[in-house]
Amino acid sequence: FFSPLASRRHAMSVAADTSASPLTAECALAKSAKGAACVQLVGQVLDNPSLYVFGELLDMPNVQALADGPPAHAAAYELLKIFAYGTWKDYTARAAQLGQLSAAQATKLKKLSVVSLAAASKSLPYDTLLSELEIGSVRELENLLIECVYGELLSGKLDQQARVFEVHHSLGRDLHPSEVAQMGELLSRWHSGALDALGSIRSKLETYKARCEAASATAAELNSSVENVRANLRAQDDSEPGGGGGGGGFDDRMDFEEDKQRKSGRTKGKLAMGFGPRK
Repeated sequence: FFSPLASRRHAMSVAADTSASPLTAECALAKSAKGAACVQLVGQVLDNPSLYVFGELLDMPNVQALADGPPAHAAAYELLKIFAYGTWKDYTARAAQLGQLSAAQATKLKKLSVVSLAAASKSLPYDTLLSELEIGSVRELENLLIECVYGELLSGKLDQQARVFEVHHSLGRDLHPSEVAQMGELLSRWHSGALDALGSIRSKLETYKARCEAASATAAELNSSVENVRANLRAQDDSEPGGGGGGGGFDDRMDFEEDKQRKSGRTKGKLAMGFGPRK
């Protein structure tokens, strides 16, 4: 026996304990909902203005069982697939079989159709959108696009003068089973490209590391050579008569020479300005 109230409370508790998917609660309900109760659940999901992905619900056994049920049950399953993968045009081509949509469902499917169009082209002319969505006025179309933007289904810019919507980003929809192989190939190429980029970065880092180590070795060798020269000069100075006594060593002589040069510079400066010893 399916009790919507009890199952909803259980599903909400499950959703509160996990941060998985927006469909967590609905998938929990689908575990016990069968037949007409499952059809009702599908209708609630399609009415929900905050749910735009349906793949996990489609994978639930009780939902898949609808395909082999009475026509009304099979229609609910097919309609759910259109909301997952299809567009407004797909629905209108089978409207007689699938039944009438509620106003909320119709608006939602048109928004999903805009997302599919945005994934195919970054520039959506108003004329194309009006035709694909079967909308009668530009004002109604722009309101729908604005709702898509505020609902974070896509982002972009309305160009009313050019009568076009420029797409910056769009939500990803459920992947149709026929597209899995293509997506796998695309991900494989991306993975190969990522590995190539990683290898290039690693090679550049190794080159940079080697250059840094070489520069450090050169600097250490230079410092060692300087210290050797200093040590040899001190040794020579100490070996000379009086070199190591009170007269001062190599370092003291270096200081003396520097003082002598500074004094010579000051004397030349005074003479150039007219100062000096009187004759």
